[in-house]
Amino acid sequence: MTYNPPKLFIGSIEIYNISGHEMKFSNSVAYRCYKGSGKVTSEFIGWSDLGTSPFTFSQKNKFTVIGCDDAAFITGNNRLDYTSGCLGLCGKAADVPNGYCSGNGCCQTSIPKGLKSYNVSLVSFNNHTRVMSFNPCGFAFLGEEESFRFNGVPDLSNMDLDIKIDRSLPVVVDWVIGGSGDCTQATECKGNSFCQNEETGGYRCICNEGYQGNPYLDPGCEE
Repeated sequence: MTYNPPKLFIGSIEIYNISGHEMKFSNSVAYRCYKGSGKVTSEFIGWSDLGTSPFTFSQKNKFTVIGCDDAAFITGNNRLDYTSGCLGLCGKAADVPNGYCSGNGCCQTSIPKGLKSYNVSLVSFNNHTRVMSFNPCGFAFLGEEESFRFNGVPDLSNMDLDIKIDRSLPVVVDWVIGGSGDCTQATECKGNSFCQNEETGGYRCICNEGYQGNPYLDPGCEE
């Protein structure tokens, strides 16, 4: 498929931005929607796996749950034995704030450094039967914290919220060089830059203080 203007993809994942030691790409949202009777009408299980790539999920992301009758869990593997969760609860629309994630209808939690893959499970306590009039679906996803704004009841009522999030909320990943290597093996850092080891393995090149540019390309960083 040809795009105008052109778009960058890695496999089927659209890349939004590459800068410094970060990259931002398109999202994947887990959701479950219900009928008034409590029957599930549609669902999608969220997951992402960076595999053996030099990328890890940045701590600039938060795991977020949107819903008034939902519990969501994020489980990581690939070197990290990690499980965390969040509850999205509320009894009526009037309890839900607009503009920030407080736990009423929206809950957020941090992820650990070095996470390379995750799975999301989303469950409901009463299948939304008590909040169906304004909240037919629950959603859970990982995404950039500073790009997210919870819009209150309009988000809870939006059965296509996953599409909106896919288009507007990126996932941030960090990248390193060397995998399990360290700065003793580094040959990539160009002029006016230095090598820094990363806690989770690998290393990266950084411009010296007072310099800027790309430390991986000649002539290196410049004043």
